[in-house]
Amino acid sequence: MDPSRRDEPGRLYRRDGRPLTGAEHDLFATSTSDEIAMAVAHRLPDEADWMSEGDLVAKALVSLYMKYAYQLPDDSLDSVYDLMIDEDYAEFERLTDLQNALYALEED
Repeated sequence: MDPSRRDEPGRLYRRDGRPLTGAEHDLFATSTSDEIAMAVAHRLPDEADWMSEGDLVAKALVSLYMKYAYQLPDDSLDSVYDLMIDEDYAEFERLTDLQNALYALEED
């Protein structure tokens, strides 16, 4: 975690600048001091340390997609892509291209 971030006092951030998810925040908030001490002592890896680049790209794609999928009603057939702002759509295309390139490298 990054304790230096002070822009949102009630929010916790990873060292890479991304905020913790609600579930991660809840998990951290309910951790005992012994559990935290154990994690620090064993230097448990960050996601970036154990996930491959392809895994990280896939996770980013799903997260970006779900940011908008949750906005659609359950019975809706509308496109998530129609809801995306231009910046997010451009990022989605960039990540898709990167993922395709990484998969092509794995197949070779």
